[in-house]
Amino acid sequence: MVHFYPSFQTLELADQILDTIGQRVTGYQGRIGTAWYWRLSGGILVTFVLDYTATEQRWNVLRAKATSPSVGLFNAADFPFVAYGTLASSPPFIHDLDGDAEWSNRLYFQMGHLIEDAARWLEMLQAALIAPQILPPASFPELNPLERALVAYARDELNGYFRLSKLAPAFKERISRRGLSRLAQRWEDVGLLTERPRRVTIALRVLVNQT
Repeated sequence: MVHFYPSFQTLELADQILDTIGQRVTGYQGRIGTAWYWRLSGGILVTFVLDYTATEQRWNVLRAKATSPSVGLFNAADFPFVAYGTLASSPPFIHDLDGDAEWSNRLYFQMGHLIEDAARWLEMLQAALIAPQILPPASFPELNPLERALVAYARDELNGYFRLSKLAPAFKERISRRGLSRLAQRWEDVGLLTERPRRVTIALRVLVNQT
């Protein structure tokens, strides 16, 4: 197999994209060589690499792969830059020539949408792992009625945000502010809540819906 390596400019762009995703999805290990890694709960190792779709000069796709077979159909995903362009006749790509990279139509590149999709895919990996047909690993304990109610309130009343300032007064008869803070930190540590500002992940929604 022939290996291709991106330029410094392309690595800087990918670093920017994946570091931003890493701020949203816990378990980010950073870049090692020319690949970026996540270590998710449940033993899932995720790798992102740069690749090209048209020619050796266009490094315009991020390819992601998860090693755990438990995630089934979600174990791989491609995020081509062309899918996040706003100009169909001239989509954004990186022209890599003689070791120097130039952007084509970067202004039309919706990088934020790519970041949103990649973060959602990472959450889907954990959601697939704890789907009803699969026994949840120890890091995803069964939720009690209070925890289910907290998640439902955050989902329905707080637009998915797990805001302690709103949840504490709403559930003051059932849990202390200190207890709520400990719960939020525990869920954040195992990837059931995003980093601050905390939001309910797809995986946590799956746990709530389990019978």
